[in-house]
Amino acid sequence: MKKARPSAGASSNEEKGAAKRAARGQPPTATRGPATAAAAPSLRERIAEAKKIEALDRAKAPAPSVKTAKPGAAQPAAVLESAPLLRNSDFPNTYIKEISVQLDDPDHSVRLTWTGPQAAAQETGPFRSSPGAGLKGLNCDDPATSHRSGSKCTPKGTFVVSGFQDHLNSDSRASDVTWFVRARGIALHYFPTVPKYPASHGCVRLEEKRVAQLIQSNSRVDLTNVVIDGVWTKPRKQW
Repeated sequence: MKKARPSAGASSNEEKGAAKRAARGQPPTATRGPATAAAAPSLRERIAEAKKIEALDRAKAPAPSVKTAKPGAAQPAAVLESAPLLRNSDFPNTYIKEISVQLDDPDHSVRLTWTGPQAAAQETGPFRSSPGAGLKGLNCDDPATSHRSGSKCTPKGTFVVSGFQDHLNSDSRASDVTWFVRARGIALHYFPTVPKYPASHGCVRLEEKRVAQLIQSNSRVDLTNVVIDGVWTKPRKQW
């Protein structure tokens, strides 16, 4: 069955109506056409989505996987048997006192400062990393912005190690996690992709799994500081 074509009279009436609206200074009526693409999410919406990821990572925090004892105290056999392979033999007397992340150079170098009787014999770096890229429209070099929940910036300043985890809840590829801003789901961890520009969702990605394990194995909760310093450079792609 053939569809009825619009009459010439109908077309003429539409043209007359358009001419009258133009004479009165009114905009033309919208014509039907294909649906337009959905508008890009606003900054507020993207921050809200980032906060959901932060909440996922900080939820159901397990007990620290790296056990520690007071300096000078003998370690029980059970602790020694479960000690990570990269833990130094004098732990906890010798441990990482500070983890420094420098944002200036392309390698975003991570350096370790040790303390204790065997500190001089330990590995210090530098090691490659990649910090947070931040959300489009945000400047992660501003300390206040970098601390903002949902910003996907690595917070600048001095923090303290607060715990450990095997991998992030939001992404199992991020392993050997050492938390330093747990409330925002921010940590140092291994990740298979570490480019020479800020690329993470706020964490400090470490290029080598061995380095992430070294940090996790020899850091101490409430005693190891994490210092994020230097000038953050905006990458071509932000979240």
